[in-house]
Amino acid sequence: MTALRPAVPADKRRLVFVVPPVTAEDRYGPMASAGNSLPPHAFLYLGAIARQRGWEVLIVDGPAEGLTLGRCAEEVLKRDPTVVGFTATTMSVAKAATVAEDLRRSRPDLTLMVGGPHVTALPEQTLERCPAFDLGCAGEGEPLLDALLAALEDGSDPSAIPGLVHRTAAGEVVLNPPAHEEFDLDHMPSLAWDLLEDFPERYHAAATYLNKTPFTDLIVSRGCRYRCTFCDNQTFGRSIRALPLDKILENVDRLVLDYGIKSLFFTDDSLMTLRGQFEEMCEALIARDYDLEWSINARTSEIDADILKLMREAGCWQISYGVESGSWEILKRIKKGATPRMQERALILTDQAGIKANAYIIIGFPGETHETLAETEAFLKRVPIDTLRLTYFTPFPNTDITDDMAASGELIADWTKLNFYNLVYIPEGLTQRDLERAYRRIMARFYLRPQVIRSFLPHLIVPRKALALFRGTWGLSKVLTARTGVEPAREAGAGTVGECHS
Repeated sequence: MTALRPAVPADKRRLVFVVPPVTAEDRYGPMASAGNSLPPHAFLYLGAIARQRGWEVLIVDGPAEGLTLGRCAEEVLKRDPTVVGFTATTMSVAKAATVAEDLRRSRPDLTLMVGGPHVTALPEQTLERCPAFDLGCAGEGEPLLDALLAALEDGSDPSAIPGLVHRTAAGEVVLNPPAHEEFDLDHMPSLAWDLLEDFPERYHAAATYLNKTPFTDLIVSRGCRYRCTFCDNQTFGRSIRALPLDKILENVDRLVLDYGIKSLFFTDDSLMTLRGQFEEMCEALIARDYDLEWSINARTSEIDADILKLMREAGCWQISYGVESGSWEILKRIKKGATPRMQERALILTDQAGIKANAYIIIGFPGETHETLAETEAFLKRVPIDTLRLTYFTPFPNTDITDDMAASGELIADWTKLNFYNLVYIPEGLTQRDLERAYRRIMARFYLRPQVIRSFLPHLIVPRKALALFRGTWGLSKVLTARTGVEPAREAGAGTVGECHS
């Protein structure tokens, strides 16, 4: 901030969080109708911190409310905030900036800040290209927000807060060093679920994640110790931490008892890595005996028969595995820390335990060839997988894999296209048509199998499940009948990204 602002009086301490109004097409491309619409969990954590300081907190969720850019700014202004906080991915930061510009024109006095994975990856560049933002948050938001609100309350200078991205009096964008310690989740107040309007009805899951309804997801841990080169773990780092067990169970209790949730998806990166606490959570869920089923993200290296048996008893119905590829060459190159044989073993054990398996597969990594694509297709034919999420490789800024791309393919230089479903990178030796054909071929051969079709038929008798299935089927049909996708720019190099404005 270039100048100190007056202390914010108690009756003006109102903070509005904003999810930029990206469309389903922005997020999922041709698979728009098959995508998720999930709650903004960051704001449940940050909102709890702000409330603890006595601030009134509101959320404007652009995608969930179906808002346009102009309507989004209007909805924020209706709430008469003093501070507005945006969350932004690489794909959504341009729309966040557009809303911020509208707000700046109407209310020059507002403090506008932005956080999320994109700002953490490119902190200075984000504020330089998006001048409507006063401040940025690099890394975990809770300690920074707490310190910033304290400074606003007494009118003091916030410019020394760790992890803050700000401007000097001369207009230079500066990133402060990060905090010395990670945020201690033991000190986290109860998550602010009541901030979500029309929850859980306003949100929905893709058919591949849905069994019972009502459904929601839940995030109770942070960090990932693994070193997959394509993954961005800069926000939460490599140290794996979770809420204390009693707070995890408190959230489950609230979701079941207060909101009627019957299906829960733990979308954490590494919850199962904390094996001891995870087993205790399973035992507690067994003891509660709720009418609740749940699913989880996991690595195949974390799986054995004993944990699968316990999970099944505790109500786990599906595990989503980051398989990524069926090629050993690709798995080595992306430093996955797993072999195709390890992946196959985990999938067989999961099937034997009576738990469904959803596989995340990515095609088009640097080094991908006709041979490695064929290996992935062969892998998918022989392993027991119930649902498949197939995406294109997406080179997010400042990830380790970008160093591997400098002279190994073609990259489209546009932040707004980085959503996993747009084809934005073509490995050397392949063409756009090669990858699009491989994508359609893999999806068709998997989802048109009789056993997969039969597995979805029970969804048709439950309205919300039937709607999710219709969305997924429509999205799949569009993919299978499409001719061409995004035409990548003929521009080499890993560090190129588009302007903030679309």
